[in-house]
Amino acid sequence: MEIPEIFKKKKILIVDDVSSIRMLARSMLLEVGFRYVAQAKNGLEALNLLRRKHFDLIICDWNMPVMDGLKLFKEIDADPELKNIAFIMLTSSSESEKVKAAISLGVTAYILKPFNPNTLVKHILEALQKTIDS
Repeated sequence: MEIPEIFKKKKILIVDDVSSIRMLARSMLLEVGFRYVAQAKNGLEALNLLRRKHFDLIICDWNMPVMDGLKLFKEIDADPELKNIAFIMLTSSSESEKVKAAISLGVTAYILKPFNPNTLVKHILEALQKTIDS
C-alpha cells in the first residue's frame, strides 16, 4: 500500500518502551512512503522531543515506565502548542473502561496490539486527514 503524496512529508512520532515494536512500526511506515518517523521509549522522552520538534501525529503505547501514554496525552492536550497533534493509542490493553477513557479524553484512535499494518495505516491516514481538514 502506497500512501498519497500529501501525507508523505507528515512527521510521525512512535512512542513505545519496547524497541522491537518501535522498529516494526517505523519500518512499516517508511515502507508505505512516510519520510519522517521518529521514536521515543517513553512519554517523558516523547514530551521533551515534542517541545523541540514539530510532529503531525503520535502513535503511542499506553503502558510504559516513566510516563505512560495517557499521561503523555494529557500533557499534550494541556499544552496550547501541542494540543492539535493527532494521537493514536496503540496498546495491548483492551479493557473497555480504558478504551472509553481514552476516547472521551480526545484520543484520535485506539488500536489493539498485535495490530494489522493496513489497519494502522488506515487510522494514520484518517487522523492526518482530520488535521488537514481543520
